[in-house]
Amino acid sequence: MKIAVLGDSHGQTKNIDWAMESIATKGVDYIIHTGDNFDDMRYIVESSDIKTIGVRGNYDTQPEGKDELLEILGEKKLFVTHGHRYGVKYGLEKIFYRGKELEADIVIFGHSHVPHYSIEEEMILLNPGSISIPRGNSSRCYAIIIIDEDVSVEFVEL
Repeated sequence: MKIAVLGDSHGQTKNIDWAMESIATKGVDYIIHTGDNFDDMRYIVESSDIKTIGVRGNYDTQPEGKDELLEILGEKKLFVTHGHRYGVKYGLEKIFYRGKELEADIVIFGHSHVPHYSIEEEMILLNPGSISIPRGNSSRCYAIIIIDEDVSVEFVEL
């Protein structure tokens, strides 16, 4: 199973279109949007046949949508949140412990606009970065999670 993870698109549909053109070549089964903006996730749903899920971010004020999702994909439990409620710009301890509490295999978040991949106590922590406004000397990018016998992650620059 292949999952494209993107977020922090902040309403820049041109960047979403570029990301979707790239994603279309990757053979993904799912798309996860990490928030900012929730309307961008709707745009992806309307423009793609790929199953798409996502969460609200700190810029999203719509009553619909959730702040957190738990999904089982490819026999792995994924915890998805934007990350602002866990202070991810200042450290990953809070989101790590929330992931442990939920018994997640993979914790997916955004908010900092900085790509991150680590494995802590057998749990993957993944921030795909931003497809629109990268920070921390990173490029506009998204991530691909590949779940088969093992789990691997790759970042794709736009």
